[in-house]
Amino acid sequence: MEKMMKAVFIVYNQALTERVADLLDRTGARGFTQWQDVMGRGSKTGEPHMGTHTWPAMNTAILSVVEEEQAARLLQGVREINAKAEAQGIRAFVWEVQGMV
Repeated sequence: MEKMMKAVFIVYNQALTERVADLLDRTGARGFTQWQDVMGRGSKTGEPHMGTHTWPAMNTAILSVVEEEQAARLLQGVREINAKAEAQGIRAFVWEVQGMV
């Protein structure tokens, strides 16, 4: 039987890059795809990250497909980063992976 895999999508202020890289290393999430200079704004709080004169901050996004246990550890790590740097902005979303090659 195949292991349950999860896709974890993490979006965060570029100022948190070192913390997120450390989290990936600590949880053993070796494989990932990264997008830099991602723009957006949170749905509840926080300032927009648009790379403009008015809103100069930018985000980075990472997608990592990991085993279910690793996904739980990644989410916990994102919660911990957010608790210490809530004003910076970090969010994580998890999807079930139906199949992969």
